[in-house]
Amino acid sequence: MKTLRFLLLFVVSLVTALPSFAADAPADGPEKVAEKFYAGYVAQVEANKDTKVWVAASKLVTPKFKKDYAKAMSAEEVDADPVLNAQDVPTKPFKADKPEIKDAAATVVLTTSFGSEKHKVTATLRKVDGAWLLDAVK
Repeated sequence: MKTLRFLLLFVVSLVTALPSFAADAPADGPEKVAEKFYAGYVAQVEANKDTKVWVAASKLVTPKFKKDYAKAMSAEEVDADPVLNAQDVPTKPFKADKPEIKDAAATVVLTTSFGSEKHKVTATLRKVDGAWLLDAVK
């Protein structure tokens, strides 16, 4: 019985891990990559975890993004979160509009809200080795 329970737990954990593996799939369009990155980032912020470590380990961003983020977060005074482009955590998930794609670059506008107030962030993504990666946030 213990073996059956262990196998069932193992299979369930594999199935629940599938969405995280799917985040690295080259088939994901820029809008899906941006949404996945923002969902993970907001989860880190809400859990009061070190976002610098999370961004540095992320497979959804370019090395340039990692460097720019680290520089922004090491500033003496950080007025607003450079990814959220806000001081507060949004109350709803970021949803991406249809991306504007030109060659290996894409621009995606992501919308969320703080209560009843809408908030937009513009993300630039680059196609690197067949996968879309977040490169900058405005």
